[in-house]
Amino acid sequence: MESLALLVTILMFLALLGGPIAIGLSAIKSDLVVTNIIRQIFHGLFASCSLLVGVIFFLNPKMPLVAHLIGLYALVMGYIAIRREYFPNVRIISPLLARLGIKNRAINKINDGSNPDSDKNQPTKKSSSSLHGPVIKWRRDGRSGGNDGHGPGGQH
Repeated sequence: MESLALLVTILMFLALLGGPIAIGLSAIKSDLVVTNIIRQIFHGLFASCSLLVGVIFFLNPKMPLVAHLIGLYALVMGYIAIRREYFPNVRIISPLLARLGIKNRAINKINDGSNPDSDKNQPTKKSSSSLHGPVIKWRRDGRSGGNDGHGPGGQH
């Protein structure tokens, strides 16, 4: 019985701490090749353990609700850790929120203080060097946004 309790404790610690440790390891960057290889090995180990234990906890129908929530937490943390390390430029949620008209800090990083004339209350114009994918030049009503070279205000 003691070994079963030890196994459950290890699985719970992997589910709760594997993802945040992997996220912390993805923040460390070094110039030494050996250090990066060791960091990536530990990052992969913690992120994959977090994902595996999260799937086990989340998809097992005989587990209680608290275990399902811990599994969901482990899955989300593992996803964030893997995305930060291997796909840092992929943005999924920010463009969807931008299309719905919801503003957040990530969308406003495009300006990044480079335009001193912009007001905090005014929406920022997207430039061709957008951080979140292609720039949408045309509005839903069929008129341009004025930044496509078709004259003042986007008239044709």
